[in-house]
Amino acid sequence: MGGRVAGSCGAWRRGSTALAVALAVALAAACGGSSGPEERGDRLMATGAVDEAIAEYKLALRTRGEDPAVLLRLGSAYAGRGEVEASLQYLRRTLEQDSSYRDVVAIELTRAARAALDDGSPDNMARALEMVQPMGLAYLPTDLKLELASYYADLSDYGRALPLYLSAIEDGDSDPATWLATAVAFQEMGGCREAIAYFERYLDSPRADRGAGSAARWQYGQCLYEVAERDRAAGRTAAALQKLDLLIDQGVPRTLLDRAHFARGEIMRRAGNLDAAEAEYEMVRKLNPALTGPLVRLAEERIREIRYGKS
Repeated sequence: MGGRVAGSCGAWRRGSTALAVALAVALAAACGGSSGPEERGDRLMATGAVDEAIAEYKLALRTRGEDPAVLLRLGSAYAGRGEVEASLQYLRRTLEQDSSYRDVVAIELTRAARAALDDGSPDNMARALEMVQPMGLAYLPTDLKLELASYYADLSDYGRALPLYLSAIEDGDSDPATWLATAVAFQEMGGCREAIAYFERYLDSPRADRGAGSAARWQYGQCLYEVAERDRAAGRTAAALQKLDLLIDQGVPRTLLDRAHFARGEIMRRAGNLDAAEAEYEMVRKLNPALTGPLVRLAEERIREIRYGKS
């Protein structure tokens, strides 16, 4: 048994990236025969004496140069304390020396991110995870994807938030709040067509009746109208009518209802369904009881054309 543990301790120095630093420290503590600074640091880490362990690892670094195993230990020690900048310094140097440490470095960076969150420092959380992202989003746990996405969204950086929300959903996250955040991110980036499906998933959930429900319906209605107008301009009248009907049925935003009825009227008029078109133009008048504004005047002009023909 003792020979097997000793062999494991020696093998860690070059490092299979499948092993986490915590395992290496535990193995080193079991190997008590060696007395070099790296081994002393491992034993100190195992007892929770982090400051003393860091001092030993730095001594090992001075004597052995840029050894990735030592750099990794230093990065891990600082990560556990939530000292992100110090951790990043050593973990970057680890990868510069040996890219095969990628998996363990990603683990340590996510650990640093969690420690930063626990300390109430989302900025440090983001700094830690921004080094992980280029390795691939698969390295990020779902909960940290959502934390980082929310951090970016709060900064209105939806281009960076959106891939994280989508990746979390692909991971299986089914929280309606994630669907709503994804919809808003798409909308903010000009992707209303994509946003509609996520708004609908959110609005079909019980949570839509509480919290942000009314705001979500307002945003959903905006996207319905925007995409309907694009469909109408492209000649996709059936798709446009479907979205206009959804907007009218939900009744918000009220400021778009007269436009929606006018757009329906235009589609009906061009299809030769003049009675239905006239009814839509009359709804524009009804929704504007003061009978003022350019849209009312245009609706009244359309009604006159239907009734009396063009003058």
